[in-house]
Amino acid sequence: MALTPSTGGLDPRVTGTEAIAPSGAAVTAGVPGQVYNSGGGQMNAQFGRIVTTLVVRNIVENLRHKTVFLQEGAWMRASHVPGTKDFTYTAFGDIPAAVDLIEGVPPQSVGLVWDTFTFSGGQKGNLVAITDLAELFNPFDLYRIAAEKVAWNAIDTAEKQAAALMSGANVGIVFAPTAGDPAKSIIDATVKLKNALVPTFPDGTYHAIVSPADAAKIMTQTGELGWTDTMKYAKDVALLNGEIGQFRGVRFIESTRATDAKAPIFGPDGLVWGDYQTIQTYRVAPGGDHADPLAQRGLVGWKGMWGMALATLTGTPAVGPAGNTTQLRFGQLNVT
Repeated sequence: MALTPSTGGLDPRVTGTEAIAPSGAAVTAGVPGQVYNSGGGQMNAQFGRIVTTLVVRNIVENLRHKTVFLQEGAWMRASHVPGTKDFTYTAFGDIPAAVDLIEGVPPQSVGLVWDTFTFSGGQKGNLVAITDLAELFNPFDLYRIAAEKVAWNAIDTAEKQAAALMSGANVGIVFAPTAGDPAKSIIDATVKLKNALVPTFPDGTYHAIVSPADAAKIMTQTGELGWTDTMKYAKDVALLNGEIGQFRGVRFIESTRATDAKAPIFGPDGLVWGDYQTIQTYRVAPGGDHADPLAQRGLVGWKGMWGMALATLTGTPAVGPAGNTTQLRFGQLNVT
């Protein structure tokens, strides 16, 4: 027997209905019991926006597994000096070439040499407030969402700082671009990186982060000269976040944070960073105090101390090969 509106439940006489309000009263927009597919089969606009938001958020979460500018291997960790805002990285130089040994005579000992690189950082942080009414009436786990947003905010802040640093004016190894020939510009850049004894990543490549406009130029002009799309990679190659392809020993990553005509191209350890180790997270429940007398706000936030700088070890003794004593490990690729 069909359930009637006076008893609640589903009314099988109407296709696609929501649960009927037990009172049998007419329902309107925003009231439980509303028919979501009314009006020509279209979902209710508010419900549709909620679903869209959740889908978009899940997509974004899937894209956040790894950073781009602060990708694995691209930076060296500096240590925070307690009680100060300074960070220090220590690099040890190679020992001299081996000598010819004389039977029974030990060689003269050599000492280790090192260079320290110190730079200043600062405090970073952010705070999300959740009101009591939002927590009561919102169908989502707001604290879980706030925690995810806070976690990404810390990563996002560092990523933007790295992008600005690597896209600054006159930084890195200087490359002379060839106008209208991105392929030659890329080849010349890799040759100059190798001549400066900049090491490659473990897979034998350099990495470059390009804007969408630069990516279009490269893919259009280099296609017939050896460009390889990611879908043509060998199956055992782990893709970098945002990677679009490879050309002449450079793996290209597309990012809207990259500046046109200033694509960072780099080997490992191009940045020195005092990283997430100092970060602390907080969750403050609504409480009756002078700042929140009616317990109306819950807070989720983070704070930390970090610093970031280009890897330029210029102390005495200089650490690194004679052709690149400053240890610069990146440049800016201009594909005009």
